[in-house]
Amino acid sequence: MSEPGGRAIVRPEAFVARHSSRLASGAEVLDVACGRGRHSMLLARSGCRVLALDRSPDCVASIAAAAAAEGLAVEAVEADVERMSLLPARFHAIVNTLFLHRPLFGDFQRALRPGGILFFGTFTTDHADVLGKDHPGRRYLLEPGELRAAFPGLVVEHYDEAIADGRAMATLVARRPAGMTE
Repeated sequence: MSEPGGRAIVRPEAFVARHSSRLASGAEVLDVACGRGRHSMLLARSGCRVLALDRSPDCVASIAAAAAAEGLAVEAVEADVERMSLLPARFHAIVNTLFLHRPLFGDFQRALRPGGILFFGTFTTDHADVLGKDHPGRRYLLEPGELRAAFPGLVVEHYDEAIADGRAMATLVARRPAGMTE
């Protein structure tokens, strides 16, 4: 993914960085469609064990090399994330940024352990409508309020829908209740 002007995004999303301190050292984290691994590396540096998935072999190789060079617990795997299946209650956290595949919403909710946290953020329709940004299609953009309602079994701890820095995004941090069952 690129910033306005075509530069590669290398910094973690602010909402992920701000809320990542909620994760304990040793937490198992899934980074979906991880790109070059900006969130994987952030979380691994804080002591998390990260499974980083992306369909790009170049991205996976880049993350694996960077993690190995720093001695970080990141397993980088090439995968078609649109076709993956997740084990129930497997992860302490799931990170999904700048990627939208709505059929995974229920899987994300179920794949979180009780008390687990979902970090989710991506572009909204305002990205195309208001900012006039090119985008491959509206099906990859969230409608207003859609993200807040997408995970009814989770407790929302942070939600924002805004236009800032030339991007229109919705961001969410939500926790699976400790007593929640399938």
